Amino acid sequence: MAQGRLTTSIKAIIVCVLACATGAAAATVSEAGGECAHCHTIQSDRAATTTSHAVVLDCKSCHDDRKPGRVGNRHRSIPNCVDCHDQPTHPARKKRRSARATTRSCLACHDVHGSPNLSLVATDLFWRRRVTGVLFTSEEGASPTGFTHPDAPGTGLCETCHRKTDFYRGKGSSKPHFTDRCTLCHSHDAAFGVVISPESCGVCHGDEVARLAMPSKHSGLPCAKCHTQVAAAPGPGHEASEPCSACHADSATHAPGGVGMPCTQCHDPHGSANTELVREMLTTTAGTDVPIRFDNRDGRVDGSFASASMPGTGICEVCHTTTRFYRADGMGEDHFTFSCFPCHLHGNGFEPQQ
Repeated sequence: MAQGRLTTSIKAIIVCVLACATGAAAATVSEAGGECAHCHTIQSDRAATTTSHAVVLDCKSCHDDRKPGRVGNRHRSIPNCVDCHDQPTHPARKKRRSARATTRSCLACHDVHGSPNLSLVATDLFWRRRVTGVLFTSEEGASPTGFTHPDAPGTGLCETCHRKTDFYRGKGSSKPHFTDRCTLCHSHDAAFGVVISPESCGVCHGDEVARLAMPSKHSGLPCAKCHTQVAAAPGPGHEASEPCSACHADSATHAPGGVGMPCTQCHDPHGSANTELVREMLTTTAGTDVPIRFDNRDGRVDGSFASASMPGTGICEVCHTTTRFYRADGMGEDHFTFSCFPCHLHGNGFEPQQ
């Protein structure tokens, strides 16, 4: 008797399930996409509880209705990523891939419905039959939650797939490399190829960028003001340097003995703690390096053109060997002690004015 009642109950459940399925097949999909969650619970939960694709998008924004008024297999279209994002695939391909192949490449790293990671990066990456859990919540270059993992080499976001790169390989063995944010040089828009931009100059040229921030007439100028890109990849000579005369045509070079010296002999165009961009460490005409302090124009006083306490160490003195006054050996005839500029103008190469 009990077995008969159980059989009847099971039959009732089966009938109920079939009835629900039949009803669902005829159900219409809500205009707002709310009923999508009934079947697509995983995708809906991700969109609702994590950083979704875009807050202004609902299901219908990407999935067009292919079977109006019905649900079931392929009742809505699946778009390609390139429909909205004209992005190259990573790794870069010499030949442009089809829309579907490009989408497969995007989905290798991104979960389009939502992810707790930044930029919709998936929490699990599949590569060569290996699943790697990824936590990507900051854009730091070397961080447990960034692009590379300093404490567990080979497990960071960028490292999980790398096999032939020079840096940050999946096995955790590679040459030393920068630890700044990877996308400063490796742009997603270029399939993570190396791209030189004003924002990435500081990765290699940190000292120059820091100096450019010092107060001077050059501070605030963009790197491209003086440097023109001549090569797509970084390396020696990838940027050209404009001559100082391009902007300072009215300044003659200082020419002791009739031989002109480059402006950078005395000035650091990127910045200096000294006034007028005078170098803090100057290479003299004798080839020696000497420290320079130049923070006023008073004349023969410490920190000016000639030194009062240490004759021969002022900015003008350190190179002078054949002048009558203010020589590097600290000797010379008596001369004026006020500012050199009334008679020796920079614009005339410091030639004395009558």
